[in-house]
Amino acid sequence: MKKILASCLVVASFVGTSAVAQSAAEANTLAYQAIQQGQWTEAEKTLREGLVQNPNDPMRLLNLAYVLQSTGRQDEAASIYGKVLQLDRDPLVAVGPDSKVRPARAKILAKKGMASLESGKQPASAQR
Repeated sequence: MKKILASCLVVASFVGTSAVAQSAAEANTLAYQAIQQGQWTEAEKTLREGLVQNPNDPMRLLNLAYVLQSTGRQDEAASIYGKVLQLDRDPLVAVGPDSKVRPARAKILAKKGMASLESGKQPASAQR
């Protein structure tokens, strides 16, 4: 489950996308790569910049919560997971490694993230 949260970001296809969508996809790719490499500061910066443009993007919110949880900021992570749970919609997001991407509901992932916070477990790939 914990690796699922780290893998929410998926590279979007650039074919037929607008410049804004292409830029967002590139930012998602950078954030995903930073998370995979344990570059928490870079991942957080990229995710927060993206959330300025779209503050209710469930994939970015989930990944930001994961980064915060991975760096020991449980209260901030809980707040972000809570924000996902309060979104008006519950979209499907892509999770898993690139080779095995599958859909999952954003709110289910947020609930799992909250549960891992409550149990005191750190995400599996967290490195400090």
